[in-house]
Amino acid sequence: MQNNNPQTKKMSRGMKILWAAVAVLAAAALFFAGYFVYYLTLPSEVRSLLWIKDKIQSEYYEDVSDDEFWDAVLDGAISVLDQYSAYYTADEYDVVVDSSRGISQGLGLSFFSGSNMIAEAAYNSPAFYAQPQGEDAAWSTGLETGMYVTGAGASAGETEDTFARVGSSGDTAVYSYSALSTALSGYSVGDTVYLRVSTVSGHETEDCEIVPVTLARYTESYVLYAADGEAYIYAYTDGAGEWKNVSEYVSVDEKVSGDAAYIRLSSFYGNAAAEFGRAAQAYKEDGKTKLLFDLRNDGGGSVSVMQGIAAYLMKDAQSDTEPVMRAVYGNGREEIYLAGGDCYDEYFAGSEIYVAANRNTASASEALIGVMLSYDTIGYGNIFITELPDSTKPARTYGKGIMQTTFRNPLTGEAIKLTTATIHWPDEAGTCIHDRGITTDDGAVPTQGAKTFGDYDDSELTWILSQVAAA
Repeated sequence: MQNNNPQTKKMSRGMKILWAAVAVLAAAALFFAGYFVYYLTLPSEVRSLLWIKDKIQSEYYEDVSDDEFWDAVLDGAISVLDQYSAYYTADEYDVVVDSSRGISQGLGLSFFSGSNMIAEAAYNSPAFYAQPQGEDAAWSTGLETGMYVTGAGASAGETEDTFARVGSSGDTAVYSYSALSTALSGYSVGDTVYLRVSTVSGHETEDCEIVPVTLARYTESYVLYAADGEAYIYAYTDGAGEWKNVSEYVSVDEKVSGDAAYIRLSSFYGNAAAEFGRAAQAYKEDGKTKLLFDLRNDGGGSVSVMQGIAAYLMKDAQSDTEPVMRAVYGNGREEIYLAGGDCYDEYFAGSEIYVAANRNTASASEALIGVMLSYDTIGYGNIFITELPDSTKPARTYGKGIMQTTFRNPLTGEAIKLTTATIHWPDEAGTCIHDRGITTDDGAVPTQGAKTFGDYDDSELTWILSQVAAA
């Protein structure tokens, strides 16, 4: 039976609307009650931070966006950590990951802090292969450590003094790194920038060479091998690698001869361990008996790369799983890192190995030196450390005996790098060189001939090689 009373139908529709409204209000009440409960469970400091954010965005006389506010909060949080810790956005972390794999883009140049002096032209980068224009140039190699970039432009005739000067310390600290970066950041992959380069001083503008460099995406090489007046790197093109003679791009090949060979390691990243293995093979094939292992200005890198290279440099290792490092974490946990093999006898048996280091030799470099000392591959007397003129303190390496771990947020892609452990050598004492370094007080040999940590002519290397030859 149906009820056909119009008034009854109207009341039923009204009740439905009323109940719908009640349901919405109840849901809203529950939501706000839940949020209020959640808010009260937050630490008081977080509640204060949210209150400050609300007041700034509602009352401050200028607009402050969410991004600006949280960026400032992140900067403040990172500021309480040490200089080795860092926060990365998702995009920044992608660049870090690529860089650790040896994949880079740009010129391939890095500079000493506060200076326009080249610290490194990355092996296999555009800068490494770049050579000056003209047949009458004062030099014919690629860009090298110790050269100065004093201007840049989009054409050979427009290499103006584009870098902001920040005062002078001798001839080196006349430009700021940030000014260099700003001037060079206007160029993209595929662009050619013309650099004005001096081998004399950081403020030279007249007697310079013009060097065109085309920015590119490239895979960096980290090991240079030299012997008998020739120099080689393991170069990568489109992912494929080859052992390549690069003597025309470097001057170090002119310095190495006789029964000595030279290996320089620029960083512990990418394929550096495999590249070192290829250099060790060349050393063996060349029949050399003395090796100078150059770790000057090598600031370290990956522990796993260090483990791989250590496998070649442990003279008294009893197995292929010997410890190379012990990490002691803040919570008291300890972790032992093992060698990636035992290859010393195959490549370096009967050899005398020497190490070159300076104040910029740090972290994984110092850990690797510790491995060589711990397994009697070298003694302190086999270590040459840069001593600058008028120095009143013992020459030393950097002194970084701590390790960083990077944690990635899987939801956002961002990451944070934190100092998490102290590093200890595998010797009986468990040596930690943090804030001390390896010094000439330990018995290392102070060098002669260096004016800075990156002289263009590298007379320091000439002196070290003369000592190796005479030993």
